[in-house]
Amino acid sequence: MKEIRIIIAESSDIMLNGITAMLNGRPEIKVTGKATGYVTLSKLLENNPGDIVLLGPILTEKYPHELTAEIKTDFPTTRIVEVDLKDHQDSIIEKIKLAASA
Repeated sequence: MKEIRIIIAESSDIMLNGITAMLNGRPEIKVTGKATGYVTLSKLLENNPGDIVLLGPILTEKYPHELTAEIKTDFPTTRIVEVDLKDHQDSIIEKIKLAASA
């Protein structure tokens, strides 16, 4: 399987570090960047595009649908996975794999 490159966007350090640790244990997934807001995320995508942007559940800068619209406009080839607080590790991994295969 091809390596899936992911940039994580999340405002909470606890969530950001937890999601990163969870994904770093997966050989098919490589976290290529982390952002706590859209400006940082945008710069990361310009300089180091990932296959997927994982939007964490506590990204406080904007609502998820607003961020999704901006990402799709500014970086149309980037896939987006939204994580909810109720998601478990298996469901997050499944969402990532589905997005990567789309």
